[in-house]
Amino acid sequence: MKNIIILGSTGTIGESTLEVIRRGKDRFRVFGIACRRRKDILAEQIKEFRPEYVYLERKDAGFEKKFSGIRFLYGAGGMEEMVQMKKADIIVCAIPGISTLKATIAAVKQGKTLGLATKEILVAAGHIIIPLVRKHHACILPVDSEHNAVFQALEGVRERDIHRIYLTASGGPFGGRPPAGRVKLEDVLKHPVWKMGRKITVDSATMMNKAFEIIEAHYLFGMPADKIDVLIHPEAVIHGMVELKDGTIKAVLSVPDMKLPIKFVLDYPHRNEMSWQKIDFARINNLTLFPADRNSVWFSLAIRAIKEKGSFPVVLNAANEEAVNLFLEGKIEFNDILNILQEVLSDCKVQKEVLVDDIFRIHEQARQDVRKLAGV
Repeated sequence: MKNIIILGSTGTIGESTLEVIRRGKDRFRVFGIACRRRKDILAEQIKEFRPEYVYLERKDAGFEKKFSGIRFLYGAGGMEEMVQMKKADIIVCAIPGISTLKATIAAVKQGKTLGLATKEILVAAGHIIIPLVRKHHACILPVDSEHNAVFQALEGVRERDIHRIYLTASGGPFGGRPPAGRVKLEDVLKHPVWKMGRKITVDSATMMNKAFEIIEAHYLFGMPADKIDVLIHPEAVIHGMVELKDGTIKAVLSVPDMKLPIKFVLDYPHRNEMSWQKIDFARINNLTLFPADRNSVWFSLAIRAIKEKGSFPVVLNAANEEAVNLFLEGKIEFNDILNILQEVLSDCKVQKEVLVDDIFRIHEQARQDVRKLAGV
């Protein structure tokens, strides 16, 4: 029986993780859950799964009184305390942004296994996290379907035999190309394949989600920028590929359902039967693949972040986060997002040595710079 902690249990990934656990009660147990705001959903999860620990950002005595026998944790150190529990086997990191960075580091220092769905952690702090993973013999298992696929394809492959890795991208609602003219919010949020949160859906439309995945892949797999490529694949059946030096390509395919990579992470290193939809090749008419433009804004920013490191990826992540928030609030246009990123980063003086506390400071300053630039 594996004890699972879910950071972000009320989000899309968190709820999918609970569904996997629900169908694998003989193998998994919810040990702890963390939630930022959606207490109505959290309450139902507590009733169903009866975790030992529950984390909330702020103390709520009224909410706590509703549940006996459960220890509630709060504040800056509460999440760090929970992930370091000896009984915790897997921590699923699914809260967007860098708010769980210190908790992630605390878990890594305890040698824990992390199911990482929060790409911003490695984007902003991969240079800190990965050396700690090696030092403390922790394990990061990627939850994102693309990195999860590459992880599976790399199993049993010698590093010297790798020629290139490919991440695939559905292209979002605009097929991976910037739309012309003014774009309505509802059109941006109409992702044709995946059901995701609003922020990541916007990132999918701008392709910045894929930019961050390129940076994440660099850290996860130790790949230089010139060995990471992206293929636009609207059907979202092929999730990732590894090309070997002899020309052989290993690809991982499945229906586009996040429960599959989540199940892989929770079951790892074993494989068990699954009860969700499987690929029906009789119903697949095409598998379309075409290369993404490496000269596009989002791709160029990803490559620059890998090469420059330091504060550059921190600013990139923070500026994008704030620009997307402003778009969702109706304060800027969709096509302003990438323009703002380029302008903020053009004025960015890269700080080469970046520690954990620096990341939070740089992150906040970049968000303020975006708001100033946008005039809000």
